[in-house]
Amino acid sequence: MRTHLSPDGTTAPTASAAPPAPSPAPGDGAEPARRTQAERRARAERALLAAAARLVAEHGSAGVTLARVGEEAGFSRGLASHYFGSRGALLARLQEEALTEAMAAAAPERSGRGAVEELCAFARACLDGVRQPTDLGRAFVVLGAEALAGASELTGAVALLDARMRDRVAEVVRQGAAEGQVRPEVDPDAAAAALVGLLKGLIVQAATAPGALALDRATSEAERWIRLALTTA
Repeated sequence: MRTHLSPDGTTAPTASAAPPAPSPAPGDGAEPARRTQAERRARAERALLAAAARLVAEHGSAGVTLARVGEEAGFSRGLASHYFGSRGALLARLQEEALTEAMAAAAPERSGRGAVEELCAFARACLDGVRQPTDLGRAFVVLGAEALAGASELTGAVALLDARMRDRVAEVVRQGAAEGQVRPEVDPDAAAAALVGLLKGLIVQAATAPGALALDRATSEAERWIRLALTTA
């Protein structure tokens, strides 16, 4: 045992240093800390994407820089760069989020009411989204217009959304034909292309000039066209 000289001149044992605290074993608190960090990152990413959506909706993708997105979200100028790495990666992620929202809101659902009624409901859902658009929805329309003009690096992602929408509509038309609700001579792929094109055109018009389009009447007319094009005599 080691000793040291005490103030009165006698010797006293020196206390041994305490052993280091053991590292937490798996499940002893380390995992909750990691989850908390992951949650903080997820919240920050959502805020950054929301800021990017607002900027795209107001200024187009040309108005988006990583530094500006960080400031718009209330963070440092460098946080968006730290999380996404590049402007292109941020816009691609934004388009992915917009794609997910668009598909969730505008995918025809099999409700048991029949193919024609389901496609009419699909048309209404698409056009109802124009009445009270989210920032993400507005950004999606802007990015889609830029892609149409060939001015966006996200042209491929917009084309993917169009393809998914056409595929889903075509599948409903095919099932409707099999059930005897859709005329057998209707080409499902051509009908899907025509319907998606009609709806996208109305959405772009309503987004770019909201007061110039009577959306209620346009929606009713779109439904009438669907019935005329698909239903049996």
